Amino acid sequence: MTDADQSPMVFLQECVLLVRRWRVALDERLREGGMTAARLTVLYWIDALPPASSQRQIADAVGVEGPTLVRQLHAMEQQGLVERVPIAGDRRAKSIRLTDAGKQMLKTFYAVALELSEERHAKLERRRLPSAIRLARQAREALE
Repeated sequence: MTDADQSPMVFLQECVLLVRRWRVALDERLREGGMTAARLTVLYWIDALPPASSQRQIADAVGVEGPTLVRQLHAMEQQGLVERVPIAGDRRAKSIRLTDAGKQMLKTFYAVALELSEERHAKLERRRLPSAIRLARQAREALE
């Protein structure tokens, strides 16, 4: 291993490349079921955030602008995956909730992601995964 291979910048570059390739592979697999990684990212965050989260909070978590999220939510609402729910005390604000169909779609997503991960990462050394996870988490937290 060279000194260059131990550079934090090389680690970050590898992370970026990994995420890009993972997203392409996941999008290809999800397209078969009529979904995209972008939509499923929104579903994930709706499920992961507290129930009364606003559209602004969801947009921030997803990392998109409000109008982009609104378009995605509108399409997902038409698909019956999410519903807008008025927030008590604020006539204009709405929280977003997964419908049963949205919850099922999220379960399907996790199954597809797990299957893809098992297929593509079968050669990974399982014993090294906890260290890799810790390092990736530390790198993410350093950016917060």
